[in-house]
Amino acid sequence: MVSKDYFIGFVLFVWILGVPAVAQNRADLSNSTSVENVSTVSAKKALALSILLPGLGHKYVNDGKWSGWAVTYAAADVSLWISLFGSEWHRNSLVDSYTTLASGSAQAIVDGKNRTFFLNLAAFESSEIFLETMLRNRQWDQIDYVSDPSFQWEWESEEAFNEFRDLRNDAESLRRRKSIIIASLVVNRLLSGAISARKASRAGRVNVTASLSAPIESNPVLSLRVGF
Repeated sequence: MVSKDYFIGFVLFVWILGVPAVAQNRADLSNSTSVENVSTVSAKKALALSILLPGLGHKYVNDGKWSGWAVTYAAADVSLWISLFGSEWHRNSLVDSYTTLASGSAQAIVDGKNRTFFLNLAAFESSEIFLETMLRNRQWDQIDYVSDPSFQWEWESEEAFNEFRDLRNDAESLRRRKSIIIASLVVNRLLSGAISARKASRAGRVNVTASLSAPIESNPVLSLRVGF
């Protein structure tokens, strides 16, 4: 089942991809700007400015004026950056909290440990239970994992164990959300650039196709194609 974070991110992705594009295409149909005026601007420059900051390409094409959609693209970009930095700050805070908890309540040595170690701490109440499970499942390649004392642990209470799991799950959700926000930042730039370049060149309709897969255990995969 796809997580709530993926659903929210995908809705945001679709909004950035679809709503401004549809409205912009409708506006283009009713735009009365003369051909002579459009020919004085460069589609490549409009695209480059939009990649630098979404909305700048629209501003350039509109004789330096901030149109409605120029502001919309720029505001979306600013909001996404704020969301990205806010999520990262919150995630780092959660990571500090669950590593401190593991060190104090599970007697775990957390320095230098990777994501797999903390995943095991969230799945098994002690390194002994981990070893018993690996032996029972005949996963022989895993039985040496806890042979080193620095990779051993034992939660002092079920309450601390459950708190660690909750903190780590929240941090993982924010890690996945980061990938979605970054994908949305890229889409916002490319879409803003494609539409402003089309408006500048009047070379025809821009064809934009995109997909965003959201697997549970891996990062979202973004696929975007823009053609003039």
